[in-house]
Amino acid sequence: MTVTGEDERLLQAADGVRLVYRRWLPEGEVRATVQVVHGASEHSGRYGRLAGALTARGLVVYAMDLRGHGRTAEATGAGRFGGAGVDTLVDDVRALSAVAADEHPGVPHVLLGHSMGSIVALAAAERDGGDLAGLALSGPVGVAPHLTEAVAALEASTAAGAGDHPLDALRAFNQPFEPARTPYDWLSRDPAEVDAYVADPMCGDQMPLTTAYAAGVFGLSVRAASEEGVAALPGDLPVLLLAGQRDPVGGVDAGQVTALADLLRARGLPVELHVYSDARHEVLNETNRDEVTADLLAWLEARLR
Repeated sequence: MTVTGEDERLLQAADGVRLVYRRWLPEGEVRATVQVVHGASEHSGRYGRLAGALTARGLVVYAMDLRGHGRTAEATGAGRFGGAGVDTLVDDVRALSAVAADEHPGVPHVLLGHSMGSIVALAAAERDGGDLAGLALSGPVGVAPHLTEAVAALEASTAAGAGDHPLDALRAFNQPFEPARTPYDWLSRDPAEVDAYVADPMCGDQMPLTTAYAAGVFGLSVRAASEEGVAALPGDLPVLLLAGQRDPVGGVDAGQVTALADLLRARGLPVELHVYSDARHEVLNETNRDEVTADLLAWLEARLR
């Protein structure tokens, strides 16, 4: 099966914000739809290689530039919600899911979130996951109750009028890898992938989160990755967790991700966890990305049988 290519499209959100999203179509029969939710300070265009692997299996891929990111930032402003707050991200996931369902009715739908997108995808599955065939999380934050303190500080700064101030939050993740070649060595062991991220005008320092945005997504993370949060997930939802052992986002040796796996299993869900030795944050862009992609494809095939 070959890919017909990527097309960029517009979707108007309920609050009037113009959302930009990409769709990758396979040729021939459509077996399922996969909706990708990207991470902080990046955009949907970075998922073309993954989309190629998925469309080769007959899967349609949808991926939105989240509010404050990519082309959607033209409507909201960089690192800003452009609406009522963090819940608009979950609303937007539901809106794009509806597009996928309208265009490809009757086929399974899978939600795949990376990093910050794992927070949004988990929250979306908790609120609207009744029709999902699976939930896959790459580079997830996991269970991170220590973020509660950060949320309080960020909310206080926002209340004091600093909500629109850009944060330099991502560079702190580089500390375990210092001295480092770039401020973003924590993303991948592959220098070419790191350099592509640094050079991308819609990534990193050029697309920072604001104080209010970070307060919203960190607060959403604490709520979603809790016993109360996962209790709202459908009782038979299969979950895949893909994490790097040296990813600073997921805790030491992916401890926060393992804690999320335990929480989901306690909920009674079928969970598959892969922690890749020495891998960093973007496991789908890591030196062992073929292994990671193969694990994702195998899990998806099991969902579609």
